[in-house]
Amino acid sequence: MGLLMSMLLMCAVLVVGSTVSLWTGQRLRQFAVLRALGTTAARLRLMVAADVARLALSSAAVGAAAGALPLAELGRRLLIEQQMWPAATSLPPSAEMWGVCAVVCLATGGVSVLAALLSVRTAGRVNAIDLLKDHESAPGLKRSRARLIAGLFMALTFCAPLLPVMALPGLSAKERAGVAPGLALFVIPTLAVFAPWVIPPLTRPLCAVLRALDRRVGAIAAAGLRAAPGRTTALAVPVLLAVGITACLLGAGATMGRATQQEVTSALRADAVISAEPGVRLPASPGTLPGATATPVVATQVTVPGRKRRSAPKPIRAWGVDGHVLARVLDLSAREGDLTKVTAGTFAAGATFAEEAKWKIGQSVDLTLADGTTQRSTLVAIYKRDLAFPRMILPRATALAHTAAATADRIFLTGPSSAWPAAKGQTVASREDYARTFTRNPADDLATRLIVAVIAAYALLAAANTSALAQRDRVAQRAHLRALGLSRFQMLRCVLYEALGGGVVGVALSGLVAVVCLIPLSVTLGLGPLPAFDAPWTAGVLVGAVLALGVPAVLTAHPLLAVQRQFARRGQ
Repeated sequence: MGLLMSMLLMCAVLVVGSTVSLWTGQRLRQFAVLRALGTTAARLRLMVAADVARLALSSAAVGAAAGALPLAELGRRLLIEQQMWPAATSLPPSAEMWGVCAVVCLATGGVSVLAALLSVRTAGRVNAIDLLKDHESAPGLKRSRARLIAGLFMALTFCAPLLPVMALPGLSAKERAGVAPGLALFVIPTLAVFAPWVIPPLTRPLCAVLRALDRRVGAIAAAGLRAAPGRTTALAVPVLLAVGITACLLGAGATMGRATQQEVTSALRADAVISAEPGVRLPASPGTLPGATATPVVATQVTVPGRKRRSAPKPIRAWGVDGHVLARVLDLSAREGDLTKVTAGTFAAGATFAEEAKWKIGQSVDLTLADGTTQRSTLVAIYKRDLAFPRMILPRATALAHTAAATADRIFLTGPSSAWPAAKGQTVASREDYARTFTRNPADDLATRLIVAVIAAYALLAAANTSALAQRDRVAQRAHLRALGLSRFQMLRCVLYEALGGGVVGVALSGLVAVVCLIPLSVTLGLGPLPAFDAPWTAGVLVGAVLALGVPAVLTAHPLLAVQRQFARRGQ
């Protein structure tokens, strides 16, 4: 939820800032009229800020009223069904929820005004002489020294330090995967700040492609894209948010999933694996099977002392199985020590967890077992493959003696899979099938997809609004193009080229974000420089971006109108 709120705040700042900048550029002629009539610059800036705050507060109030109480109960039921919240969880009192909504509305208004501050200042600088100028094109982006310094500060202070964090030995794979979307939170705003330097270089090759594909219409669309980088940026930023966040968040999960599957494939020696659905118990002592051997691993947990004095110890998942038995069905790739020596009074730990706790082979540690008993045990092995498997291995007798109603977490089967009498709720998978279907925690996938769905929907709605807004001030240009001989379908292509061109720039920036965030993660997990992506979701967001940019642009521009009607709309 904290990640979701951070991303929503980032989206609000970027989308509101770019949209209001485009909106302010379209109203420069009105502002010039007000200045000619005697309105002071301070008064004009106050009017623009008040307009932004009023729109932000009213929109936030509608969203809070629609989502606070009606959707809260729905979200509570969904989280309980996915076992992410306990069933006894209740909603806060109504007064508290409405108080939070009021704070959110005020904060949204403040953030919107701050995001639009540059445009508000621009509105106050308009002179009366601007009445003589044509303001139908969106303002260009200014390459200010302050903006360059701010972008360099963000890149050096926030982005650069997070890249080596993924390679720190003390971080778990899950923490490394969490760095990728965290890095995206800083890379995306940094690219938005650097937009005056990033957008033109990306626009030039796009314009060359348009001119090559469609000599006449493509040249006109290319001229429009290069002449108004502000409009191109306003279209590209929402696409950058939607596609970039989707690629980074789901790509981090997909990359971790591929690394996990690769680890399972390399580690498994058993012929089959028996697992159970939630609520179904697997026997801790399955007994003798005809022609096969069943090796159960007891599900238990261990609490270790915190690394710092004030840090509260947390229970971690562990398996109870003797080392020499485990070695017959799994190869956890010992880095130090010997896994076969895991017997009474000893334990083994994953490499990441051992580095995090600063343990060494032969060290004695006070472990709090599942029933609360404290037992001093000696570390005899540190293994590398701890991404798909528990971070600690205890002796089987220790786990059985200190775990109430002990059950098996998995049962590894050596021999024909038909030897296991599968019961309802139990799954028998071959070595290849088990590795292929091994996935992360479904609750983690649900949370990530929920965040992506909210962010992408918000960004694509903003893209649709901006696409329509970008066409409203170009009525005269379209009428002149129709009068110069462009047919209706040529005009349609021109509108789509310009609208989708901004989206292509946003997709290119999203690719840059994915490269910066996901390649270091993939290399750190041992997968090489090619990370994994969630193709269905990414493709769905790309299709949504095309529709969000193209459909509103066509509906607003009316490119299929006759020449007479195009000129008639000029005065509207």
